[in-house]
Amino acid sequence: MAASTQLVAFTLDDFEARTGSAASIIRTIAGLYLRHEAAPVARTKILALATAAGVSAPTAQTAISRLADRGVLEAAGTSSLQVTAAAHAMFARGDRRIFTPRQMADEELWCLVAYSLPETMRPLRHQVRKHFLQLGGGLVNAGLWIFPGYLREEVLQVLGALEVRSYATVFTTQTPDFPEGAVQAARQWWDLGRLESMHSTFLESTAALDAQPASPAAAYRSYVAMVDAWRALPYLDPGLPDAMLPGNWPGRPSRERFLALSRAYGPGARHFATALLEG
Repeated sequence: MAASTQLVAFTLDDFEARTGSAASIIRTIAGLYLRHEAAPVARTKILALATAAGVSAPTAQTAISRLADRGVLEAAGTSSLQVTAAAHAMFARGDRRIFTPRQMADEELWCLVAYSLPETMRPLRHQVRKHFLQLGGGLVNAGLWIFPGYLREEVLQVLGALEVRSYATVFTTQTPDFPEGAVQAARQWWDLGRLESMHSTFLESTAALDAQPASPAAAYRSYVAMVDAWRALPYLDPGLPDAMLPGNWPGRPSRERFLALSRAYGPGARHFATALLEG
């Protein structure tokens, strides 16, 4: 199981690190900038990127070591680091989720997953549940999950990585016949209260950002913090169709805010990061 364990660890991004923590911020920096470097990056430059994002140097040192322990970064020489191959793949998969978040149309297809694991595989039941939740899956009942159809390939990746594909049947289907209506079904199958709170918090945390940052340094710090605050949301929120969501759902304005601020802050942030890396 050793080989598959590494694959499982990076099937999804890691949301266990608290948003805004040093480990989460530097992980975000790795995904935005470090993975695009052709050569290993000096540890001092990674520290410079971290401190420019508001992380103290001692805290950043500890966080970098933790990310190395988790397989996100690895040593490349005595004083340089690089993003691991597994993390490269994880960040690449995250690009679509984070930067092009989707919302289902009412007529789009659904993906249903029915599975039953024997008692000897009990520990994997927790892993399936954890990964399906982080994919944005809804739990219909024990052993039956529902996802937007466009997440089908990611569902299959999870099942393959956990080596339980032979225990699961995957269906692609039209809109289910909800027993008590679409909105009630969504409330039962997904934690809409948590998702609503996360979207509202993101909107509140970015409310003070101007349409135009004051400087590349300000753009960089704000952009890294914004992406770090946002990156879990498009995983946990599957993008349910409007017919399944309560009124005044904050998901759409949250997505629009992220995309608008990305356009405003992203170029200046990249310019600043590139200058630090090349300096």
